Amino acid sequence: MRKVFLAVTLVVVLFGTLIFADPALTVSGTIALKNTDSGFAFTLDEVKALAATSYQVTDPWLGDKLYEGVTLSEILKYVGVPSSAKKVFVICSDKKEFEIAYTDAVQFPIMLAYNAKSRAIPASQGGPLKLVYPINDFPQVLKIYPAENWAWYVVGIRVEM
Repeated sequence: MRKVFLAVTLVVVLFGTLIFADPALTVSGTIALKNTDSGFAFTLDEVKALAATSYQVTDPWLGDKLYEGVTLSEILKYVGVPSSAKKVFVICSDKKEFEIAYTDAVQFPIMLAYNAKSRAIPASQGGPLKLVYPINDFPQVLKIYPAENWAWYVVGIRVEM
């Protein structure tokens, strides 16, 4: 009887974790695919399941890092953002917002990083999701989006026309 109780408890806990997992990232605004009334909510595992990218970059706050994550363009494609979109706002847990032109989001591999040097990004370094710009490979991006635009604790994206 004890084994049955433990098995049932384990199933309930695992099932509850899958259903009630807190979203790590919510995408709202002009999007086609929605799984909530206000947009699309991703768990961190769902973000990690999207096509990943990685690159070495000189983080203006933390020095040279090898970041791994998902590009904004991949997220925007997944939720069905129309090509006529104009602005993408990256929203942090403290409600700060950083504007990125939609054309830049699809042209450059700007990413929401979840790993640095193959380890999860801790909160003390901006995790679990951090906005990272490919400034080593595309130095012109730094002229458009200065160091202050490296958003930490990203929790949302809002797409506007």
